[in-house]
Amino acid sequence: MKARIGLVVLLAGTSVCMAGAASVLDIFPDTGISPVSGSSSCSFEYEASGSTWTEGVHEGQVFLASIKGDGWQMGVGKGGQIYSLRGIFGESVPPQRVASPWNDEVWQSVVTSEKLIAPVQDYQNANRDNWNEIWNKTFPLMYFVHQAGIYTKGAGSDGGAVAAPFYSPCLRKRWNPKTRTLELVNWMQQARTPCVWKSGVLIYTAYRDLGEGCIEVNQVLHNFGTETLTFLNTPWGGVRDSSLPHPVMSNADGSWEAAEGLYGWTDVPTRHLVDTGGWMAWTQDTKKKDSPTLALVFGTDLNDVSNGKRKDEAIRWGNAGNDKVRDYEVAERMSHANVEPGDSWSVRWYLVAGEFSKVRKRAARLSEKAGVSELKFDALVKQPVWINGDKVTTEGKGKPTLELCAFPAKGTVPVFLLKDKRTGKKLITTDAYALAESEPYPNPLPKELEIYDIYDDRRIYRQYAPHIGYENLLGFAFKEKPVDRKVERLTITQTEKLSLDAEAAKLWIPSAK
Repeated sequence: MKARIGLVVLLAGTSVCMAGAASVLDIFPDTGISPVSGSSSCSFEYEASGSTWTEGVHEGQVFLASIKGDGWQMGVGKGGQIYSLRGIFGESVPPQRVASPWNDEVWQSVVTSEKLIAPVQDYQNANRDNWNEIWNKTFPLMYFVHQAGIYTKGAGSDGGAVAAPFYSPCLRKRWNPKTRTLELVNWMQQARTPCVWKSGVLIYTAYRDLGEGCIEVNQVLHNFGTETLTFLNTPWGGVRDSSLPHPVMSNADGSWEAAEGLYGWTDVPTRHLVDTGGWMAWTQDTKKKDSPTLALVFGTDLNDVSNGKRKDEAIRWGNAGNDKVRDYEVAERMSHANVEPGDSWSVRWYLVAGEFSKVRKRAARLSEKAGVSELKFDALVKQPVWINGDKVTTEGKGKPTLELCAFPAKGTVPVFLLKDKRTGKKLITTDAYALAESEPYPNPLPKELEIYDIYDDRRIYRQYAPHIGYENLLGFAFKEKPVDRKVERLTITQTEKLSLDAEAAKLWIPSAK
């Protein structure tokens, strides 16, 4: 693999500046890696992977796309998660659980606010003698945002049962055959749903085939919500133990060692990234050079220039249940980035499939490219939008009806296109929950607890209702009128089937004059 000079350098605080028209999917930082020769293809037509899954889960429900490279095949789910990854080792993704099919035991990003989740977990742990009752009452208070989507069995006044899995809505998708890249943007979901917390997280994901079994995962997390995100699992994932039973961990000196361990409540194997070579792998036989292997490249964090915004960057892993309950070897890269409201962060990692000796070398070469860092965007890049009656599209010909900002620049908010499938009416809005029903959720915590007020006067939301269509991320607009740019109010010709809600009508967009 040969390096090339990129348009964007992955550094904390990097400002991404371009000009002209673009797609919201042009957001990804250039990684500086040119792929080797090879072939790959992508299909959005469902075809079973050929893998065996737990009885009661159905692969067709999660499917969004299938990518085929030299020696591997990846199934990408509706939430942008990797739900299947086949290679010479067979199927590497665990066989799933009925309560969370392709929501938990997949490759994905998971984020939370420790300020909001830690008090709930402390209360649960302090009441283990009454665990079931406490758990059911406090389940909707838990703040965990999953790229994949929500659990099918939750809690709440309606029991929290969801008839079918609800995966994080895909707002845009694009396959680029020249770069061999699948690009997506999804609205991440609160996994514990119904939930008293809204999710304000967009995740952009680009899966690129670099050749030689190397898959680049280039992601951008954008926080458009009101809470600061303080703990990132980027990625969370793992492998099927029955396919790849032997984990190994790289060392900082270039060597590697066996890394057996259990992923449980205590004593989970954990290592700071600076004490590793930036990768770990799972193989069928550590004594054979050609043993079927899959590696995760997470980086060493040696190039951290985040000025103290991150700490304790680490990798944690282990067998979930010692193979008695779940056929799952867990891996999670942990980052304590402070993702403030309005912030965007770049997340990059790699998967490498192939023979043991070759995978180790390729993973080591990619290590310096993996990591987590802050990004900043300018508002010069514009996303055209064409509106004809009630038809709204971000791909068209001729002069567009209006232009939004393509990227989440400072002071901007996302603009969504939603559809009420019962009536066919479409809505342009800044609120992804605009069509979701909600109801009050009584605070289940004792009033004497210091944390009581945090969880008081809350509502639960049903954004997974089947009548809601999440049609598009149209772009971004300014919430307040900027003083240094030519802007105009966001206005459209409203029809019986297309409207602009009150908040969206207050937005400012780049001026067409």
